[in-house]
Amino acid sequence: MNVVDEKIVESFRQEGFRNLTKIQKISYPVISRKQNCLLVAPTGSGKTEASMMPIFSLLESERSGNTDFIEDSAIFVLYITPLRALNNDVHRRIIDYAKKRNLDAQIRHGDTTRTAKQKMVKKPPHILITTPESLGIILTQEKFKAFLKHLRWVIIDEVHELIGNERGTHLSVSLERLQNLSSHNLVRIGLSATIGNLKDAANFISGTNRKCSILVDNT
Repeated sequence: MNVVDEKIVESFRQEGFRNLTKIQKISYPVISRKQNCLLVAPTGSGKTEASMMPIFSLLESERSGNTDFIEDSAIFVLYITPLRALNNDVHRRIIDYAKKRNLDAQIRHGDTTRTAKQKMVKKPPHILITTPESLGIILTQEKFKAFLKHLRWVIIDEVHELIGNERGTHLSVSLERLQNLSSHNLVRIGLSATIGNLKDAANFISGTNRKCSILVDNT
C-alpha cells in the first residue's frame, strides 16, 4: 500500500469506518489513481464516503505539498444529485467531513436563496453539491464558470435515475461543458444502488471514448 492509499484508509478510520465496506475497499485504489468509475452497491454501504474520502485525502496531499495550491475562488469537486435526495443525511455528512479538513462544502439548488447564491459567487465552496438542473443554470453564468477552471472531480449520484431520459441527456452535455472549462482531466465517479445495463451506465458516466471502471458489490 502506497502513502496516498494509507492516508485514504486512515481518513475512513477517522470517520468511524473501522472496517471498510466492500465497495469502499475495491473503489479507493481506483479513485486514488484518478480513474473514472461507476460504483454500484446496496443502500447503506457507504458509497458516498467511498467516493469522497479518497478525494479529501488527495486534496489534503496536494494542498500540503504545493505552495501554489488555489485555496479561494475555485470549485474542486461537484457532487450532482437529484433534488429529492438533497435532504439526505449523507450530504450533511459531506459538509461535516469537509469542515474537519478546513474545506468548504455547500449545497445549491432551485430553492437556494438569492443571498446565499450571491455569497457563493463572491466566495465559491471547494465542494459544491447541486442538482443536474442547477448545474445547467450555473453553466450560463460567466462569473461562476470562472470558478470551474480548477475543477478536478465530478460525482454523479443516483445514476439510475438519469440514464435514458431528458435529464440525463442534458447532464451529459453539461459534463462535456465542464471538461471544456476545466484545465484538468476531470475524474467522473458514478454512484447507484441498482442499475440495469452496467456498460451503458459506465458510458454515461465517462462520456465518449473514455474508460470507466465498473465496481460492483452484489452481496
